[in-house]
Amino acid sequence: MCGSNSEPSKGNDKDGVESSDALPAAVTNSLSALLPLLGITSDASVELAPVSGVGENSYGQVLRASWPGSDTALIVKMAPKNVARRAHMRVIDFYEREVFMYDRVFQAYRAMGAHFSVPPTLHASDLKAPNEFLIFEDLSQQGYVQNERSNMPTYDLVVSAIEALAHLHGCSFALQAKQPEVFHQLVSQLGDNLFTQDIGPVTIEFGKQQVRHTRRMLQEDIRMDTAEPNVHNMVELLQQCENHFKALALDCVNGAGQAPYAVICHGDFWNNNILYKHDALSGRAVHAKLIDFQMSRYAPPVLDLVHYLYTCTEKQLRDAHFSDFLRTYYNALRIYIEGFGLTMERIYPQSIFEQQLREFGIYGFIMAAFAMPFFISEASEIVDIDAVSEAIQDLSATAHDDHLEGQIKNDSGHKDISKCRKLVEEHEMLTERTLPIFKRRMTDIVRDLVKYNMLQPLLKLNNN
Repeated sequence: MCGSNSEPSKGNDKDGVESSDALPAAVTNSLSALLPLLGITSDASVELAPVSGVGENSYGQVLRASWPGSDTALIVKMAPKNVARRAHMRVIDFYEREVFMYDRVFQAYRAMGAHFSVPPTLHASDLKAPNEFLIFEDLSQQGYVQNERSNMPTYDLVVSAIEALAHLHGCSFALQAKQPEVFHQLVSQLGDNLFTQDIGPVTIEFGKQQVRHTRRMLQEDIRMDTAEPNVHNMVELLQQCENHFKALALDCVNGAGQAPYAVICHGDFWNNNILYKHDALSGRAVHAKLIDFQMSRYAPPVLDLVHYLYTCTEKQLRDAHFSDFLRTYYNALRIYIEGFGLTMERIYPQSIFEQQLREFGIYGFIMAAFAMPFFISEASEIVDIDAVSEAIQDLSATAHDDHLEGQIKNDSGHKDISKCRKLVEEHEMLTERTLPIFKRRMTDIVRDLVKYNMLQPLLKLNNN
């Protein structure tokens, strides 16, 4: 439904790979060509093991390739094959975006003289549909590991992640200042590939449904007389968020509207797209690297920040350290920017940073609406993305036929919103187990939006 890499899938088994014989020939050939370049001399066949399990990655299958007798391993990411899923999730666009980031954007950072080591090395890629693939270095061999999705990030993990994000954003700001023509050429090719004017109505309806769930849970608190004092205002603001969900999202991702205080963002900055290295003695995270740049976009830098802090951390941690996390990001960003001989106050003033947090903090809630049902679900509770995509395809075909007959007339001109809502409801993921978790996490985000004065867009709508 949501075209985010954070959306898990139960459809991966259909694309399962058990041996090198099952790999597409292009992948096998690329792996073979890389062996001598990486000093791998093993004559044995490649051994494959899944890296992302069921419920971890909807944009393909991720495998670790290794060879007996060699210490070297590689990571292979391959696109899903289901036709409906590929169309609904714009798989081609997402793979093209990641290759563009590596071949053009990251190369521009390094050509500028930046010591840029945020992502893993991309060794090979092929964008020929429907067998798109990418081959990366295996960061686990350098001691980097993922924080399990079921484990909420601790303070040290958050700090390491935010520092890596500041490095990524700092290079973007520096490129804009030092080589503006190169920068503008790059961002002209970075149109958003999730929140677009033609985003699927089912995707929007899925997000709106989660806002609706949150609002109704707060209304139930009012009915049961267990609500906090300002909950009526929160309910009204959530109604505005639901009514204007698409417009709010489109406004948030409008990088040009915030220029020159916009950067090439990660775009899908959440737990599973961050790998950590830990101190051997203390066990605390000391460094992080970022992966999966399939949704990178030109947008206000705070989008990545609020996306992560609101979807991936609990309120208890935010209550204790939210201001610390913001300072960590801004101070780390200052170090990278000043390292290029630039002045932070000119490139990204503190006042602009704080204003963007107020204006675009709502984006953290928007992304939570899309992602939270997946984040809190077990593998057995997650919908089959292939099946959902096929249902969406059937619905789109029906809507198109009805439109040709002049039967559908609504604000979009040709989309039957009631049918979209019905489809979303039929694939409801929240269960008796996850509903209380969903309520706590989502209502806590709303409370923090109030606490940190991040409801400006909704207040403007309310006043109008």
